Amino acid sequence: MDTYTPAKARKNLYRLLKDANRQKRPITIESASDDKTEAVVLVSKSDWDSIQETIDLGNVGVMAKVREREAKEDHGYADVDHIDWDSL
Repeated sequence: MDTYTPAKARKNLYRLLKDANRQKRPITIESASDDKTEAVVLVSKSDWDSIQETIDLGNVGVMAKVREREAKEDHGYADVDHIDWDSL
């Protein structure tokens, strides 16, 4: 993950936006000081949407059900073609 100070990020904002979308990797913007609580992460909208969907699936129990089914499979993975996704 690339890291920039706010000043460098401001100078290169357009390029950073393009990079976040093209390269599909997050970019950190943080102060040069030791206080890292002010840091932010720039990600593409599609990556953010994927992160939010994963969190939502975890919150409603779908991910737990998928892991439960994976654990029951002999080979360590679930046959996703036979999961009734509407009943999860």
